[in-house]
Amino acid sequence: MASKKKSDGSGIQQAAGLIRYFDEESEDAWKITPGQVYFACIGLALFFYLVNQGVVGAIMGLF
Repeated sequence: MASKKKSDGSGIQQAAGLIRYFDEESEDAWKITPGQVYFACIGLALFFYLVNQGVVGAIMGLF
């Protein structure tokens, strides 16, 4: 027979401390908007595409 474990809710109690910790926002923290994340992802993807096509290497060869 399988024994039943008594659930005392300690998991919820431990998670509550993390929620309180991450809920506070520092005034000195960097603020990153969703637009900045999109711009960085698209810029990085474009850079890797150009590197794959040899464009960046050709441009660097000019200097």
